Amino acid sequence: MKYLLLIFALLATLKISAQQVVVSEELPLRNDVSYDVIGELKGRVLLFRNRMDKFEIQAFDENMRSSWSKEIELEKRQPSVIGVNNLRDSFTVIYHHRDKGNTIVRADHFDPTANKKQTLLLKDYGFTFFTPNFHWERSEDRSKILIYHIDRNTFNVLVFDNASFKVMWEKSFQIDDFTEGVDVMHMLVSNDGEMYMVIEKDNVLSRREKHRFDLFVADSSTPILNQIALFMQDKVTYDVKFIIDNLNKRFCAGGLYFERNIERAEGYFHLSIPRSDLLTHRLRFHPFDDSFVSDLEGKEIRQNRGLVEVGINEIVLRQDGGMLILGEENRNSTRFSTNVPRMGFDNVSRSTIDYYYNDIFAISVHPDGEEHWKKVLYKKQYSQDDDGAYSSFFLFKTPTNVRLIFNDEIKFENTVSEYVVKGTGDNERHSLLSTELLKLRLRFRDAIQIAADKMVVPSERRGQLRVAKISL
Repeated sequence: MKYLLLIFALLATLKISAQQVVVSEELPLRNDVSYDVIGELKGRVLLFRNRMDKFEIQAFDENMRSSWSKEIELEKRQPSVIGVNNLRDSFTVIYHHRDKGNTIVRADHFDPTANKKQTLLLKDYGFTFFTPNFHWERSEDRSKILIYHIDRNTFNVLVFDNASFKVMWEKSFQIDDFTEGVDVMHMLVSNDGEMYMVIEKDNVLSRREKHRFDLFVADSSTPILNQIALFMQDKVTYDVKFIIDNLNKRFCAGGLYFERNIERAEGYFHLSIPRSDLLTHRLRFHPFDDSFVSDLEGKEIRQNRGLVEVGINEIVLRQDGGMLILGEENRNSTRFSTNVPRMGFDNVSRSTIDYYYNDIFAISVHPDGEEHWKKVLYKKQYSQDDDGAYSSFFLFKTPTNVRLIFNDEIKFENTVSEYVVKGTGDNERHSLLSTELLKLRLRFRDAIQIAADKMVVPSERRGQLRVAKISL
């Protein structure tokens, strides 16, 4: 009987309607520092495991059975991984290490069977007292990788073409009025290898007349750094997300703003800048109407003061140059409790963090910044002391609609649901599957889409990792 149960666990498959879920065996996470689902290469789902003493690639076949596991060797000793990027039939591990006091960044290229094909020294930064804190961003098509670190007010930027496996360009530049940890910065890279960097300046209510986005643009063809100031017209940014429209060659943003109360978003804005003329841009503001605020607040309001504890999660670009802005209500709160003192012991104070991820809002905007439609999609998620890892939603894109997939509740036995949203704003809610028989706790925030109808989602439950492939 135990053997039969083990076979069931290895081949666990659940079909509901048109959905199919295939789940891997359990992998203990005891010695893992981190992991990344690389994607599906040549019919195998690959998992990168950063373990305490080694780096390992775990492969799963089409039924999510373990095919093979292989330790990969990176150049030099004690490397620190910056990121793992996959293309159609290969993956690249980008990392840094120390060599006689010098800080060096490298990229190792692997085929689908985890055999190393080539390695490239991206940059030797010379002797450094402290190891830089490296960050990375990748382009929409994953072909370009931007790697950067900040040393006081000096920015060191490098763009790597993962497809041709060459460094495209690199620059070091200073921004005198930048304060790390205070000024909010956004970094992006286009499919052509252009860097877009935005720094939010004077983003406080008392200086709202000076509030602006400083946009810096650089590429391989120009030695100078283009800088443009985009003033927010006496509005203050509550939250914002920037995105590159590679199809229409534009730099865009969708965000929330306020004018009076720093705790409430009073409306949303849309920004669009053509790459051919950075000095020309469209910036449109839309205050929230009473019915929209009432829908998200869950009650009829007498005075529209805006929305609290909301943020921008995703931006979906439309082919015509418009966009779909997706946001969510979320908050967390800390509770303290004191244990009853025992003889010889002081009171011990314990804290619990509650996480709430509730309704989603979707706002569609035309290319000229005019509103097309907006909707509220209802859900309610609550968890404790898990950093919200199982909450929020995953954005699944198809040519005709977007699908927002999420856990109904954050618990061991759970139902997974989705909203299917069409370009017209029409939407439907469906129950996709139950995890009761599969013993899963799905982390949709870490999921990846591997095809027009498939996704891979990691699951963590009681110190065990499983990987689920879901066909929609």
